[in-house]
Amino acid sequence: MNWFLKGILTCSAVLLVLAIWLIPDGIAQAAFQRRSAVRVRQVNELFNRNCARCHGADGRSDTPQGHLFRAPDFTDPEWWKKNATTTSTRTLRAAVARGKAGMPAFGKKLTRSEIKLLVDRIRSFRNSGRKS
Repeated sequence: MNWFLKGILTCSAVLLVLAIWLIPDGIAQAAFQRRSAVRVRQVNELFNRNCARCHGADGRSDTPQGHLFRAPDFTDPEWWKKNATTTSTRTLRAAVARGKAGMPAFGKKLTRSEIKLLVDRIRSFRNSGRKS
């Protein structure tokens, strides 16, 4: 076999190995992105169904119920700073589960995993708000 044919066969083998290795990764990546998009949609629906009445879909609490109950603006960096001792993940989960001030308890209505998802959603507003 001449050197040219060996080179073509070697390149073909390398390309085949790369294709076998990369294609499943691309498929896995696409599946992960689809699952992530579905999860984001589910979390948003969960938040909108249980929290947005007071906290607003955007987390700003600029709603009639939010004003009535003085619900915090989750997008306000100052609120996060002022409440740093009570905004840990654990404390927020407890507040959602047990209620706080005018907020009802959701511990019997929602599962632990749903409460965890809601707290993750609440914490995500922290980075989407106004800049200080």
